[in-house]
Amino acid sequence: NGIGLLHVFNVHLGTAFLERRQQARKLINAAILNNQELAGARIMLGDFNEWTRGLTTRLLASHLTSADIRTHLPRSKTYPGVLPFLHLDHIYFDDALTLERMTLHRSRTALVASDHLPLVADFQIKK
Repeated sequence: NGIGLLHVFNVHLGTAFLERRQQARKLINAAILNNQELAGARIMLGDFNEWTRGLTTRLLASHLTSADIRTHLPRSKTYPGVLPFLHLDHIYFDDALTLERMTLHRSRTALVASDHLPLVADFQIKK
């Protein structure tokens, strides 16, 4: 269709600091995010198990743009779904994309499906 490829990486990083740090470093290495053979736009999203701007956030933000939920919604907390008080879920994207809209999906089905509230984002691929 002429739009090109879109690569989506859905991740669930570990709860331990050292484990997350190792996982983040693997994500940005030449085999995954910085793979020159992987043509097309990239989105990395999921449960990063990091509620502060820690090493994982800084590493990913140095390679991708963070879809900052706070600029789109009054509430940014996604976990636990019933009464969220932590912001563990994030979306990062590369400069081939423009974030158009972002929502936090709240429904009975969402609460049954996961203990996290899902983030929903609409992107436009730049030409």
